[in-house]
Amino acid sequence: MDGVQLVGVVTGLVLVVVAGFALVLRGRRRRQRRRETAESELARLTTAAGSALVRTDERARLAEDELSFAVAELGEPATAEARPALQQAREHLREAFHLNQLLHDHVPDTDAERREWSGRIAELCRAAGAALDDLDATLAARRSSARATPQAIDRVEERIETIRGAIGPAREDVERLRTDYTEHALAPVADNPAQAGRLLDFAARSAAAARRRLTSQQVAEAAAGTRAAEEAVHRAEGLLAAVQDFESEALRAEAALGALVAESRTELAQARAMPAPRREGAVDLAADALAETLRTLPAPGEPTDPIATLTRLREANTALDDAVRDRIERDERSRRAAAQRGPALDDAARQVAAARTVVDDYRAPVGPDARTRLAEAERELAAARSTTDAEVAVDGARRAAALATEAAELAHRDLARSGPQRPWDDRRPAQVGRAGSGAFGAVLGGMVLGGILDEIGDLGDLFD
Repeated sequence: MDGVQLVGVVTGLVLVVVAGFALVLRGRRRRQRRRETAESELARLTTAAGSALVRTDERARLAEDELSFAVAELGEPATAEARPALQQAREHLREAFHLNQLLHDHVPDTDAERREWSGRIAELCRAAGAALDDLDATLAARRSSARATPQAIDRVEERIETIRGAIGPAREDVERLRTDYTEHALAPVADNPAQAGRLLDFAARSAAAARRRLTSQQVAEAAAGTRAAEEAVHRAEGLLAAVQDFESEALRAEAALGALVAESRTELAQARAMPAPRREGAVDLAADALAETLRTLPAPGEPTDPIATLTRLREANTALDDAVRDRIERDERSRRAAAQRGPALDDAARQVAAARTVVDDYRAPVGPDARTRLAEAERELAAARSTTDAEVAVDGARRAAALATEAAELAHRDLARSGPQRPWDDRRPAQVGRAGSGAFGAVLGGMVLGGILDEIGDLGDLFD
């Protein structure tokens, strides 16, 4: 085989290696695109499921209000047929919320589970929506036959006058509460009596309009006016009830606040007692924040906002709990990592050495993928050896071992692709040709890349 033929053979081998490398990269990019597309689709399904769940739950909440209105307006017997539809919708939503919790808890889910659960949530929301449609249709049918009557308007007007009589006492309650609670605390209910009065004025006008429409035989318009009056009355009643409920809620918050203050002071003392190296950082910051929250609690006798204060203190208390828990877990992880560091570094060194042996074997050239993995493995191993953080060292050693294993696999694959070497001259002994051609293959690759083959002449002379 003359020099020209050898150049052709070697060039062909190089082209094959380059083409193989290009195919590997192309396949890798294609797989990456498929993964990204699949992940994007899963994210879209999860988001769509969550949106459907929120919309359906909100609709179910409104349906419960509608059913309450209907019971107050028509009585329990007339609305009993509608209640099973609401119960069915709530059952579907309970299952959907459970699946949504599985999607968002700390336990990793497979792509198949995410796809299945997201689809099931959407299906359950559709089923719940259908049940709510049945509820709406049933209530509409009952109301259409009951509303367009003088008696229905009479009932609304009676309720308007009854509830109007509760506005004055509600105003007095708000003024009394101002001595114990801040304006910020009272903001949710301070304007409720005035708003209730405006709603009752609207209800009275709607009822009067409904009576006029009924007199002129405009039955549909009369029913609509009666319904508007009923809704306004119900909202006004809820606003006044909120004023009455505020004080009991505030008192419950004050009781819970007292218990949480005692708990927080105990936990703060425990955190301060931790050794300084374990406290520094997140624990000290969280402890300082909790201490500041405790310091700014209102003094006895001052107007308070117990609900907001309870919320603020609970957040600071939880932040300290999380910081301490994380510190304990980190200490435990550090102890485990310190024990694992030596074996992990030794294993990585063995893997890197084994991969280097394969790459440096001169039977045939090894491609760039294997060399790249090996270089990165050596870099990771050097970094792992130099760090003082045991966790970082163990993680780096494991990455180095994995990269070295991959480098060895790629190198073996390159060697297998190179195929058996032929003797350069059939007249020479087989063992000479086999040994010489194996070493020569690696050298020849460098010569091709260096562009110096033209100056060598008869390649067979190299083995003389």
